Amino acid sequence: MKLKSPVAALSLVLLASTTALASPRQAADMVFVHGNVIPMTGPEAKAAAVAVKDGKILAIGSDTEIEKLKSKSTQVVDLAGRTMLPGFIDAHGHIAMVAQQADLAALAPPPVGGVTSIASLEDALRKYMATHPEGWIVGMGYDDAELAEKRHPTRHELDAVSTDRPILIMHISGHLAAANTKALEMAGLLHPDKDPPAGVIRREADGKIASGVIEEGALFQLYALIPQPTLERQLELLAKAQQVYASYGLTTAQDGATMQAGWNLLKVAAERKALFLDVHALPLLNQQWDGFDAIPFNAPYANHLRAAGVKIIADGSPQGRTAWLSHPYHLPLEGKSADYAGYPQLTDEALRTMLARADEHDWQAYIHVNGDAAIQQLIDAVRAVGVQTGKPMRRTIAIHSQTATLEELKEMKALDIEPTFFASHTYYWGDWHREVTLGPTRADHISPQRDAFDVGLRPSIHNDAPIVPPDMIRLIWSAVTRRTRSDDILGPEQRVTPYEALMEVTRNAAYELREEGAKGTLEPGKVADFVILDGDPLGIQPESLLTLKVVATIKDGRYIFGHP
Repeated sequence: MKLKSPVAALSLVLLASTTALASPRQAADMVFVHGNVIPMTGPEAKAAAVAVKDGKILAIGSDTEIEKLKSKSTQVVDLAGRTMLPGFIDAHGHIAMVAQQADLAALAPPPVGGVTSIASLEDALRKYMATHPEGWIVGMGYDDAELAEKRHPTRHELDAVSTDRPILIMHISGHLAAANTKALEMAGLLHPDKDPPAGVIRREADGKIASGVIEEGALFQLYALIPQPTLERQLELLAKAQQVYASYGLTTAQDGATMQAGWNLLKVAAERKALFLDVHALPLLNQQWDGFDAIPFNAPYANHLRAAGVKIIADGSPQGRTAWLSHPYHLPLEGKSADYAGYPQLTDEALRTMLARADEHDWQAYIHVNGDAAIQQLIDAVRAVGVQTGKPMRRTIAIHSQTATLEELKEMKALDIEPTFFASHTYYWGDWHREVTLGPTRADHISPQRDAFDVGLRPSIHNDAPIVPPDMIRLIWSAVTRRTRSDDILGPEQRVTPYEALMEVTRNAAYELREEGAKGTLEPGKVADFVILDGDPLGIQPESLLTLKVVATIKDGRYIFGHP
């Protein structure tokens, strides 16, 4: 069969290090020929064809070599010069939240949505109400950085939409939300005596009545009140979310802060064989539940689901100004003093205790750290656990690591802490960081991928979906160009090469997930997870990377997006 493409087949030089053939007695189930195959085994490695058997790579090499593995029943796919890469790997995201998002009011700004002011936000909520006439009004994705007013909506502005129905809208960061008076009353937060642990309830000018904006740990009191869809509806939405991921070339997804309801949903989906992506779940250690210790951590995938490790949240969001920095935010947050620098979610002792527990059970630890103060807290805690146990912790993952300093990256290398950078921040919030949250100098150093590579780390990059869509091409483009919405280049010295960006979403992501033996490169014996692009990311100008399209996505040798 032939992919729909007018592109002529490329004439490629095959490197001996790339070519690998199986026994001639083995016939392939499927062969891909006449392609531009980038196996990610080295910067110069190229091939033209790949053979697949039983969902795994049988061989990779020249057209002539691979065609020898055909039988009468072998499916032949003509790549027609298209580019084949290892399937993209989600180093950090929340696929269950992506699924839920489809049933919520869409409040994101361009280029994802159309909300650009508080008035347009209110209009979007009213339109949602027209098709959802009862119960809670829940929305997601509003961004104060992109609203004309440059602030969060108040409870009074949400009351203008409805005073009878509770309204909760989640900030695009996932670390803040705004609620109307009805929702605050139902949660007992309208007249708070004090802030909940690891959270903040912002107040009106009198310092007593809630303004409507809720931060961090305080959100759980509101989330607990929101009715959940039926199980069948949740499974339907999860299937749609997987289709979205596949359309962006992803073959492995993450559920990066799994609560009990989310774990139960994923288990049911796996039991019903409703997962067609590999999903690695990270149960949230901050909010554990009965039966947490019975989760089968470190077990292989079961019907595409595995518990890969535990998630710990140590601080908040830089664009929301709740991340914990070592120096104050560039522009003070309203109602805060000039020395406000965010805040931690955990005490030093609490973080050490959580990490020690994870280490005792050999649960790989994934820790959300955005601010450099939180990153240093993690470094100190990992070092302390190693001293306590007499052995270093193994392959700890620092999620986001956005304001990591060069010295912190060096310490991370020494302690086997790998960063996964939220690289698309440079596009979505680069201007906001430069002008409001971090100032020009610190903003230029956000997501310091170049420094990470240079000190010998194996960084990955991610979109943190649904914070931004799981668009891997835009993510790669952001890592390489560091363009902002205003077309500025944020910290050009931290740009990486296209090959390095591809490493970050393939082999490095697999390494961080401890799956490098099965994924991340195209080599015999590894899973047949592929993405096919309509152009060569290594053969075009970096600025043109955003024009690339995903033609097809293959998981375990089966098409999950596109057509053969």
